Amino acid sequence: MKHILIIALLTGMLISPPHTAAIVADHHAQTETDTQSEPLIVAYDPELVPLHMDDGENRGFSLELMDRISEAAGLDIVYEPMTKSEAIAKITDQEIDIILSIPFSEKHSTMMEFTDAVFSTSVGVLTRVDDEDIDVVTDLSESLVALQNETVEYEFLRNIRRIQFQVTSSQRRALDIFIEGRADAFAGNVVTANTLLEQYGLEDEYTFADSHLLHVDYSFAVQRENYSLLNQLNSEIRRMKASGAYSELYDQYFQDDDPFARWLLISVQVAAGLLIILLLLFLISVRWNRQLQTKVEKKTADLNELNHSLLQQIELKRNNNEFLNQILDSSPRGIVTLDKGGKITKFNPQATQVSGIAVPPVHTPYEEVNLVRELLKEKAERVLKGEKVRFLGEHMNWTRSDGHFFQLRYFVYPLYNYDQQINGLILTFEDVTEEFTLRKKLFEQEKNQALSRVVAGIAHEIRNPLSSIKTFVELIPTKMHNEKFQQQISTYVPKEIVRVSELIEGLINYARPRHQTIEVIHVKKLLHECFILFEPTAANKGFEFHFDVPEELFIEADPHQLKQIVINLIINSLDALEEKQAADPAEERNPLSLTLAARKNQHTISIEVTDNGIGMTGDERKKILEPFYTTKSKGTGLGLAIAGQMIEENDGELKITSRKNAGTKMTLIFKASGKE
Repeated sequence: MKHILIIALLTGMLISPPHTAAIVADHHAQTETDTQSEPLIVAYDPELVPLHMDDGENRGFSLELMDRISEAAGLDIVYEPMTKSEAIAKITDQEIDIILSIPFSEKHSTMMEFTDAVFSTSVGVLTRVDDEDIDVVTDLSESLVALQNETVEYEFLRNIRRIQFQVTSSQRRALDIFIEGRADAFAGNVVTANTLLEQYGLEDEYTFADSHLLHVDYSFAVQRENYSLLNQLNSEIRRMKASGAYSELYDQYFQDDDPFARWLLISVQVAAGLLIILLLLFLISVRWNRQLQTKVEKKTADLNELNHSLLQQIELKRNNNEFLNQILDSSPRGIVTLDKGGKITKFNPQATQVSGIAVPPVHTPYEEVNLVRELLKEKAERVLKGEKVRFLGEHMNWTRSDGHFFQLRYFVYPLYNYDQQINGLILTFEDVTEEFTLRKKLFEQEKNQALSRVVAGIAHEIRNPLSSIKTFVELIPTKMHNEKFQQQISTYVPKEIVRVSELIEGLINYARPRHQTIEVIHVKKLLHECFILFEPTAANKGFEFHFDVPEELFIEADPHQLKQIVINLIINSLDALEEKQAADPAEERNPLSLTLAARKNQHTISIEVTDNGIGMTGDERKKILEPFYTTKSKGTGLGLAIAGQMIEENDGELKITSRKNAGTKMTLIFKASGKE
């Protein structure tokens, strides 16, 4: 069988097609041998015997073939031994010019160009003679196989389940690991394996369970798109095959001088030998048929096992899909998924209920569903084009066709496949109408509490100017003609009336309910209204209240909400100053003060409320925006939580800087308006 195999491999090598499909150069173009400024670097694997041996007497088939090609083509070459992986890396980086004896593969064809095949063999699975457990390749399941990396056999065997691998940089090293007992089998080309076993004197202790696992063609490889050198090598290979020089060199390394082979060759030439060959072939076919039947039965059993495993996996996937559908159908959120083309692939019951349609519009373009079209306006196109953007926690008001009103919070983000490529999008939304209603009630409650404090603070301030006006009015009958009295009454009374008017107007504006309206706000004017509401309170408590706002600052926000935010921050600062006042005697501390200020940055306006009150610890600062968290004995814990929501609704940002017993600075940041 061994001799027949050698003859068959030689025949297969001679008729195998060349791997030169990538050559686009004109075949009729003259190939000139240019004078090389530097020699060509030729890499070879010294462990790949008998193709590369370089032991002085025998250089190896591929090395001698390259010697003859370079001599005939006038190529100046230098050999460098290295592993296959190193050679692939270096030819990709253009550090070497040629790799000897490398199998053609689709993977490597994108990195280099391959010549015609120079040697053909097959990949086999080598086992120990006394190993009866491994007879076919499927028996390798749960076994440890030693083989070389970056080979066709490694790529092939990786597709078989439950095989473990001992991967090395050369076939010799992989065979040594197997012989040392550190692997259950060896996979590699049969010629190299037989040559190494003969060198070790172990050919009787090992056998090939499968010597025709894969057909392998070895070629020479050059750098990507180096078609000039590729044509030179192919021309010389074809010339040597046509002249018989190739066959002569091949016979030198691979011809079997065994007496049986010579007898077989002679028997082919005589008629009497035909009968013997036919008889041998008949006996072999009978034995092969029995072996084939055994293998077919074994493979059938393996296929049945694989089929059973596949059915289990299909059932598991079906159960997983049903479970996923149950989750989607039970979700209180509306869930909609789109494919890459913008068609709806999933529309759960909650989405159907909110959108007000009877049948889920699966396989329908999303633009035909009113609710989905409005939610995905200016968003779906960006996501489906491949932008890795997400839209999280956005809000929209929606009135269904039957007049039912919803306030919706929704999220839009890409849908990825197993390769992490965007192949659609996911839209989720929920009805937060009740949440908004509750938040509005809490807002009004907090506002009323703040209003009570403001009214209490300005009552005394209103009483003072009224007392002054009353005094002047009572003196009119007696001093009406007094020139100095006339001057005083015309100066102080209007001023006191304006003061009372400003206090009452600010109080009315704050108390009047309004819907959110975004408009351009004159920052100084709005902040001054807040300032005059609390200036009397601060003065009555012995605190300094500073106002530092430039004139020409404008932002776009809801003025009513912004005033509520600032008032809330001022009240917190006053509380912090009171707590500091109660804790520290006046002689042991600096004067207590708060400042309401604003300033312009490059593209933003910052509004700052700063105090030197009791301050906060790091933990208190982290929790201060949480609902119902408060450090005050009579606080509700909702003031800053509501303020934070309103800041977010007005596209603003809140930054908090605080240190215990040193003070706090609350900074509101908004985009500057273009009006200025």
